[in-house]
Amino acid sequence: MMKQYKVIVWGLGNVGRAAIRMIQEKKSLQLVAAVDVDPKKIGQDAGEIFGFDKTGITVTDDIDKALQLEADVVLDYTPLVRDEKGGFTPSALGICKLLKAKKNVITTLPIYYSQVTTPDLYKMINDTANENGVSYLPTGLLPGAYASYIPTVLAGLMGHVDNITVQSGEDDQHNYSSWVKVFGYGMDPDKFPQDKLKMGIASYYVSGVYEMGARLGFKFDEVKIEHECFTAPEDLHPTFGTVKKGTISGHRFTMSGLINGESKVSLIYVHKICDDVVKTPEIDNKIHIEGIPKALDIKIDGMMPLDESYVTSAAPSVNVIPMVVDGTSGFLQALDLKVVTPLL
Repeated sequence: MMKQYKVIVWGLGNVGRAAIRMIQEKKSLQLVAAVDVDPKKIGQDAGEIFGFDKTGITVTDDIDKALQLEADVVLDYTPLVRDEKGGFTPSALGICKLLKAKKNVITTLPIYYSQVTTPDLYKMINDTANENGVSYLPTGLLPGAYASYIPTVLAGLMGHVDNITVQSGEDDQHNYSSWVKVFGYGMDPDKFPQDKLKMGIASYYVSGVYEMGARLGFKFDEVKIEHECFTAPEDLHPTFGTVKKGTISGHRFTMSGLINGESKVSLIYVHKICDDVVKTPEIDNKIHIEGIPKALDIKIDGMMPLDESYVTSAAPSVNVIPMVVDGTSGFLQALDLKVVTPLL
């Protein structure tokens, strides 16, 4: 008889929506609670709010009550919360609350490879998980499956790796998420806090650079962060309003781990609008690995389609549920688990 895992979904935004649909389709999963703060969703069926089949689970805003239920895992898709210094302490405290309720936690929040990026939070989460006999796993698309899980697995095809570059990006023209405002689309580039954005994006994505470096045996002298801002060559019309010519329409972030001034691991990520109209900066979902053999190039198309761009963020966190629930306790890394395959 197939084992069934009981799941709480906390956060019913774009990623939560994709997760709810996956849970409905998986015979091995059972939704036992759905939690969100949106008044339009509270009191409604967790499937019907998205136009899916009825789940029989009513959305609540009471996470404490949900944690009293028998459940194997909480899928935490809540928004990232930072402290006054720019760290992720409030989000980490929220994660520890779930762990103290003796629930395993899987999240797309970028508290990822934290033994290097935020060792204090790593210790807090790891200790809390171990004390309560449960696990914490951060995984999604970025950081996670595309940087650094897939590139590191592909590097296993190489006899020797000299350097690796992972490129990706997304077109935000149909993205209604509140966090998209951080990119300042339509703003005057001279008045936009570009340094603040650069460090914020780096804090989100750069953990993937550190993990790929560690997995490949690179000890970086430094990690360099670069940011390029692009302006609209003509008036553009994303769904959230007109972006005037000369205002911000795109960004390219390059995060590189260097040894003796040479890039060994780079993550290049683009955020922009209206890629169908303006091709610069280019969104290129490509992994390039140099070494022996001379070069390996892998291109992945369709990874973030405009209509369902969050499915590939949700899927890694849903498909890994059995390995987290049935595995060891503590702060886990996806690359240390069995290969993640589709869940039945």
